[in-house]
Parts: sequence; structure tokens; C-alpha cells
Amino acid sequence: ISIIKCGTTTGDIVMEMHREWSPNGYDRAVELFERHFYDGSHFFRVVPKFLVQFGITYSTDEELKRFARTQIPDDPQLSPKIPFEKGTMSFAGSGDDSRTSQLFISYSDSNGLGNSKWETPFGKVIEGFENVEKFYSYGDMPPWGKGPVQGKIYSGRSYIEDNFPLTDKFHTCN
Repeated sequence: ISIIKCGTTTGDIVMEMHREWSPNGYDRAVELFERHFYDGSHFFRVVPKFLVQFGITYSTDEELKRFARTQIPDDPQLSPKIPFEKGTMSFAGSGDDSRTSQLFISYSDSNGLGNSKWETPFGKVIEGFENVEKFYSYGDMPPWGKGPVQGKIYSGRSYIEDNFPLTDKFHTCN
């Protein structure tokens, strides 16, 4: 078990990560947090009652960004499956073995999450969930809402700061 504490613009959050739930996911997430990949990055997709997503860095460390872009294999779901409850953490993905650096935190119990191979939980928020619930929401990303376009975030923090100034972000994580 690893414990990671992060300061955010709404207050501290503490996450507990479990390697036995998702070995590949755990190893990647813990290393990214330890290498400060998420420091200063925005919670760019905040969908109330569903999830908050993050994982696009502003780091200038090219080796770290290369590492983060490398896809990792999916982990098998445990039996019985770990349920998605308020605070459960997983990788976002787009198909088999597509996990890289984008993570999400579930806002509530959800039977709709955890059904894709890449959505194997690796952790949960154990303190400060009230701060996660305070993250500002512009709605989902287009075409479902008026939130930021993910691809444009890679151009740098000014896209979010100029167009979505209320978007919350990490300070630092330890």
C-alpha cells in the first residue's frame, strides 16, 4: 500500500493505492506521482456525480513525458470485482492496453465504471474527498459539454488558464 498526499487548489487530498488490485496500474500511478508528473496539472474533466479526470502534465522533462506516454498492459479484474464507489481511482483508457497517464476519481457509486478492461481500480481517496467535490466544473468535454478539449491541453497551461480560468489543479504531491 502506498499513501500519496496532494495539495490542490481546493485543499489536500490523500490517496491510498493497492498494488494487489492492479499491479501494472499501481506501478505506473505511483511512479508518476513520485516523479511529480501531476504537480501543477489541472483537473480538466469534472463531471458532477460521475468522475473527475486528470493526467496531462506541464512538465518540461522530456524523458518523463515519454515514459508517461508509453502504454501499459491492462490488469485483470479481481473476482469479485472491486466496486466503483465514491473515491475509487482508475486509469482512463480508450481500448485494450491503452493506459498511459490519465486517471480518474469516481464521484459516486457506479455500475457503469469498471466494465472496460483498462478500468481496473488501483486506489481510492481516503481523506479530503470534500475537496475533490469542490473542483469547478465546466461540464464534460465536447461534444457532451463545454469543458476543455483534451488535445489542446498538451499545448501548455495557457489553454486552460486563458479559456477555463476556474479549473482547479494540483499543487504538489508527496
